[in-house]
Amino acid sequence: MVRESYADPIGLQMELSHNPDIWDALPMRTQGDSPHRELSDIWVRYNPIENFNDIERFNAQHVSEWYPVVEKLPSAKILCEKIAYDFEADLGGVLITKIPPHKQCYPHIDKGWHARYYDKFALQVKGNKKQSFHVEDEVLVTEDGDLFEFENSRVHWVLNDSDEARVTMIVCLRRH
Repeated sequence: MVRESYADPIGLQMELSHNPDIWDALPMRTQGDSPHRELSDIWVRYNPIENFNDIERFNAQHVSEWYPVVEKLPSAKILCEKIAYDFEADLGGVLITKIPPHKQCYPHIDKGWHARYYDKFALQVKGNKKQSFHVEDEVLVTEDGDLFEFENSRVHWVLNDSDEARVTMIVCLRRH
C-alpha cells in the first residue's frame, strides 16, 4: 500500500538540514556488522532513554516516549500524530534514517518485541526514482511525501543508487 503525496515533508526537511548534529546521537543500530551499518539514524521516539544502556531492557516490552530531539524536529511529531490519527492507531517507536548516496541497508528481518507488536509505516522524507525499497521479490520506489506500509518480518532492504541521500521516517503503529 502506497499513499502517494500523503504529506508534505518540507518542514521536516528544513528542520533536518538546520540540525546536522542530531544524526547518530544513539548509534546502537548502525554499529558493527549491522545491516544498517551504512545508515545514519535519529531516534525520535522509543523506550525511555534512561534504559538505553541496558540493551535487554531497552528492547523489551515498553511504552514509547518522545526523545528530547523532537524539540528540534516538531514537524516529525506533527506528521507522526497525523499518521496515527489517520490509521486509528497508537504510536510506538519513530526512527528517521538516512542512507547516503550509493549506499544501502542490507537484507534483514526485524526481530524483537517492538518489531512483532507494531505495524511499520515509512514516510519518505527525501527520495527519488533511483532509490528503492525491496521486500523479497517486490520493489517500491517512492518520492518525497509518499507513505507506505511494509512487512518487517519478511526479508527487506533498501538501495540508494542516486547521488542524493535517502531520508525515511519509520513510524510504528498499533491499530485499534
